[in-house]
Amino acid sequence: MTQQFLYLCYMKEVTLAIEDKKFETFIEFVKTLDYVKVSKDEFTVRDFQRSLKEVKLIQSGKLPKKQIEKLLNEL
Repeated sequence: MTQQFLYLCYMKEVTLAIEDKKFETFIEFVKTLDYVKVSKDEFTVRDFQRSLKEVKLIQSGKLPKKQIEKLLNEL
């Protein structure tokens, strides 16, 4: 009789609020931990948040508007 085993691996996800100035240092530290996986999606969310903040600053006149050519070159 053949025995079969099923091993389940559970993972937890954590969302943290970290000051912008300390974020990069924190991520570099977390990457050194062999049991932690850093999702690329988190960086996308962070980039979106920065872009949204920039749009609000432009709308309030605190940042100059970018020309479309410069914006497209950044993409």
